[in-house]
Amino acid sequence: MQPKDGGATLLWVGALMLGISWPTVILRVIVRSWKRNFGKDDMWMVIGLVLFTVCASMCMVTCFYGSGQLSKDIPTADRLTGTKIYFVLEFFYASSASAIKCSIALTLHRIADTRRNFVWAIWIIVALCLAAAFIFCVVVLNICHPIDTLWSEHPTGTCNMKLDSDISFFFSVVEIITDFALAIMPAILLWNVQMKFRVKVSVILMLGMAAFASCATIVRLRFLSNYSNPNEFMYAGADIATWSLIEEGVGICAGSLSALRPLLSIFGSSNGPSDSSTVSASNRFAGSKRADINLDTFHQIVDSVVRDVDAESQKQILKETEVTVTSNNRTTSPAEWHENQVLGWQNKSFEP
Repeated sequence: MQPKDGGATLLWVGALMLGISWPTVILRVIVRSWKRNFGKDDMWMVIGLVLFTVCASMCMVTCFYGSGQLSKDIPTADRLTGTKIYFVLEFFYASSASAIKCSIALTLHRIADTRRNFVWAIWIIVALCLAAAFIFCVVVLNICHPIDTLWSEHPTGTCNMKLDSDISFFFSVVEIITDFALAIMPAILLWNVQMKFRVKVSVILMLGMAAFASCATIVRLRFLSNYSNPNEFMYAGADIATWSLIEEGVGICAGSLSALRPLLSIFGSSNGPSDSSTVSASNRFAGSKRADINLDTFHQIVDSVVRDVDAESQKQILKETEVTVTSNNRTTSPAEWHENQVLGWQNKSFEP
């Protein structure tokens, strides 16, 4: 069947979310590997991406079996096959949503490593996400007895579709609560960190953008009651699946923004003049000394261009000189220095 109505929308949304989430996570892995800072939060995000890919792919497949259309317009064989696919993908949805939340929570855990109250709160959120996913999967497995009654052409058992709606409401509420908790926590964690206010706000927004995923979850709530009619499972599933994919796709991208922050420094430095003359390392060192910079270790790289012209070609050789300045004064605590490494920004304090 050709995708129509809600099925066509689901197909395009699935393709869009996959097209955005995969490059985002790949860049995240590259940046973290480049910074030698790959951690458990990155591993959980990769797991979440894989599970989300399976979920989105199955949603897109259902579009060709009548997703978003009334049962009277769908051939019986297609309707039963599509219903079976929808039933299976619910497990991948719950698993991927929990993995994404765990990744975001573990990112905050790396920042709050020395603050016991925050660490306990983060572990509670992780446990809540995993427990909700486990309960969801167990309950969905018990909706029908026997389990194939939902997609059997000649059913012999019974299904409690209200139970499917209830457990979906429960899981969505847990998702909304954890989303808002993970959105508020970065502001509390970073409020007293010594850094420029503009940078602080940008980092807080990056870490808190995962809350936008809860907006899709809230919209998704209004469609969950459609599960109550087993005969129109394919029609009801399209809208629910669409907002589920938006929720997880936005969560993956928003949860990876803070890890991509080091890329901003690369793009920012590329805005400067590219064809500059040779700069003396000693002059820059003197300037930094006059500024009285209090840092543990400050690396200054001086680029000089040496041109060697021969009869046939012109070669440009880039030389790199590294100067290390060490100060005995320390303006940042070990915990704040660790936060800087995780978030990818540098904390500089200047004394007059």
